[in-house]
Amino acid sequence: MMRETLRLLASPVRGLQTAVYVLAISALLSSLLALVRDRLFAHTFGAGAELDLYYAAFRIPDFLFVTIGSLVSVYILIPELSRRSLERQKDYIDTIVLGFSSLAVALSLGAAFLAPSLIAALFPQFLALGYHESLTMLSRIMLLQPILLGLSNILASITQTRGRYLLYAISPLLYNLGIIVGLLALYPSLGIVGLAWGVVLGASLHLGIQLPSIVGEGFFRSFPKFRDGIALLQTAAISIPRALTLSMNQVTFTGLISLASGLSVGSIAVYIFGFNLASVPLSVIGASYSVAAFPTLASALANGRTREFVEYVATAARYILFWSLPALGLIVVLRAHIVRVVLGSGSFDWTDTRLTAAVFALLSISLAAQALLLLLTRAYYAAGRTFVPFFIAILSTGLTLVLASRFSSALSDTALLSFIERVLRLDDVPGSSIVALPIAFSLVSVASAVALVIHFEQRFGGFFSLIKVSLMHAVLAGIGAAIIAYATLTLVGPLTLSSTLLSVFLRGLAGGIAGICGAVLVYAFLNNREYLETVSAIRGRLWRAPLPQAQPIASAEEIGPSSPQ
Repeated sequence: MMRETLRLLASPVRGLQTAVYVLAISALLSSLLALVRDRLFAHTFGAGAELDLYYAAFRIPDFLFVTIGSLVSVYILIPELSRRSLERQKDYIDTIVLGFSSLAVALSLGAAFLAPSLIAALFPQFLALGYHESLTMLSRIMLLQPILLGLSNILASITQTRGRYLLYAISPLLYNLGIIVGLLALYPSLGIVGLAWGVVLGASLHLGIQLPSIVGEGFFRSFPKFRDGIALLQTAAISIPRALTLSMNQVTFTGLISLASGLSVGSIAVYIFGFNLASVPLSVIGASYSVAAFPTLASALANGRTREFVEYVATAARYILFWSLPALGLIVVLRAHIVRVVLGSGSFDWTDTRLTAAVFALLSISLAAQALLLLLTRAYYAAGRTFVPFFIAILSTGLTLVLASRFSSALSDTALLSFIERVLRLDDVPGSSIVALPIAFSLVSVASAVALVIHFEQRFGGFFSLIKVSLMHAVLAGIGAAIIAYATLTLVGPLTLSSTLLSVFLRGLAGGIAGICGAVLVYAFLNNREYLETVSAIRGRLWRAPLPQAQPIASAEEIGPSSPQ
């Protein structure tokens, strides 16, 4: 039974839209499991000091994972594998695994040694509160995570090259499952240390699920050998700009968490709860299209088909706008209902709900921008122009942290803070200065996306002309969804402290369904292209019938002989 299940998961998926739907459904399931995880954490701890401590412990391991893991990311390895025969792929992967493992273990040991000093510099407030030793111990345990997830990333390059999107997509589910096991099974006996071991368990499962099919193909039948040193150096040279880019993203996030630690107790937890909620539509929409499109983009450019490359990027961008802008309209209107239903139990009180809802909505304002950044960044990686996203990222990091710091200081002005509280419906809610962080983040994300779109248009040409109508339609659909959802909530009545979970859910459901219907009506009235294609896809015809040449959606396996079969 287990063997049949693994064989099913390892089956290839063909076609961009089919792969997108597989990834989107899997991302949705993973996100739902992540929300279950967050609800369990919120119920157990609330937005308090213990959860602040747990989330702060991730910062050093996550930074290390992004820095060294991105050196061997799927977006660098897939093009390299696509240019090699099966036997040369095995030699290449052996070399990459040995090189990465050596670097990851060395840096993790170094980070474990330096952890006390790094934590004192990043979170002096925890040092003053007497949490330094606990935070150091948690961070050291979690330093196993970057080694395991980095190796899993290497295996994922093989998995995606073979079109095994089901197998690739189930890994995050297992990662979150491990964290939940840590909370439910390990925390009662080990305390907060059990949470850290749950993270390690999740990372181990993330790696382990991919091993059987890859070993079955002939990889790792013996201990890996260092076979291709030149290829390792070439891969590292290509990867460094991407590693620096993602490092900047982690610097941004770590900087924001450090700023949050200087605000009221629970601010880190509130920001991360809001961030995790905002990551759900980003994962389902932005990540799904960018991941599914990447092998095709890499193969199209490898064969000199630049025009098709631009059309693939534009197709993915159109669908990103199609889904994300109506989702944004619904999130802004239904933010409190979503937060209360997902997180509102146990120690997670009404104050936590209102603060998290505000952070969630403010981060979601840049949903479309973040999704386009994901897509265009991967397009640049496929084109081998990794320095462009790096320059955008380094400017974004500096600007975000400067603005966040300035906004946090500005909110010490009582009049300005009162105005912000009225706009966000946070009147008399302690800790409302946390909103300075998502405001800065979203403003810079939108500016970065605009800058990258302009550069992409100038570099490749024709992109904006292919998406401008879809952008206009999506904006109108988002406005329509928000208006209809708000009108529905007005009819069914506002949330109160006495509202039960069921009543909150039903009101939010009514508003959400009405808003979705509003967006559908707008798209139907405008005869929107993505709407018509989506209806056809739902009917099961999109991937069975060939599309017009203007909108190719073939997967990497269908591109040509240069792709591994």
